[in-house]
Amino acid sequence: MWKIKILLILSLLLYGCVPTTLAQSLESGAPLERLWVDMSMTPQLIDWFNNHARPDDIARVDHVSMIDLLEQVQVGRRLVVFKNVADAEVLLPHLADRMDIIGYNLEHGPANRPDEQADPVGSVRRMRALADQYGLRLALGPDHAFALSDGVAMAPYVDIFVLQIQRAQTEPETVRAFVLPLVRQLRQANPEIAISVQVRTEGDMDALQDLLASLEPQLDGLSILTSPNTVDIARRLLAAIRPDVPSPSPTPEPEPERPLPVDTQTPMPSVTPRRPTPIPTPPTTGMPTRSWFVPVGLLVMGVLLGGLITTAALYAYQNVRRR
Repeated sequence: MWKIKILLILSLLLYGCVPTTLAQSLESGAPLERLWVDMSMTPQLIDWFNNHARPDDIARVDHVSMIDLLEQVQVGRRLVVFKNVADAEVLLPHLADRMDIIGYNLEHGPANRPDEQADPVGSVRRMRALADQYGLRLALGPDHAFALSDGVAMAPYVDIFVLQIQRAQTEPETVRAFVLPLVRQLRQANPEIAISVQVRTEGDMDALQDLLASLEPQLDGLSILTSPNTVDIARRLLAAIRPDVPSPSPTPEPEPERPLPVDTQTPMPSVTPRRPTPIPTPPTTGMPTRSWFVPVGLLVMGVLLGGLITTAALYAYQNVRRR
């Protein structure tokens, strides 16, 4: 009997020596690892997603104008979010082959059509018809109010139901009070439905992991909102919940431009430009200059005057001889 007591005491001592970090990873990391991930894409995340995503993960663009990003996705499923059914009815004939899932973001507010807000269940049924027509799956992400008021009625028409908790993710009790009872109701309305919660990559990531671990038994996936400024946080979050994904190194910030060196040498004296020397106009050819024109003119006049005097004298002499 005393041998059994000794063995029990040794077992308890050995159990107490298990490292706390290992115990935590067994409690929190493994359950979250089974969830598929639905991640909004940015250009900085494409290569990383291709390298680390699983076949059941989802690459999402939150507006149809960003659909070109999905052309670079090589693994997983592709999802395009529409704000209203009317746009989907116009665009899907041209874009259906570029996606696997239609996303319908039904919310209160000016971004959604008033007629669709007035008839949420009818709008979801219209989107369901489009998904069936083009062989696509349908994901619904209603706001908090629509999820509570019409979520159960909309559940039979969708494949994936995304519960938006990003605005309250720092309030665990509020989130659990919203998610846990609603998930049970959604699964009763549609036993085949897949359910995820949407979180943002901001705030205390350790606290967020604890919240997700408490919700994990009720979930099938995790939807992550990202932005160009939170790329590293999104990578670290996925690395934390999936041990096979390496923890990323921080993205290096661009090196600031170095200012041009200031020349400290003695400045060169400024040079005052000289006025251009005017080029003298050359004398006109054929016109004598005044320096020799006057004497020549006087000489010619003297010769002519002398000739006249000589002629007059000869004429007077001849008249005298005749008398």
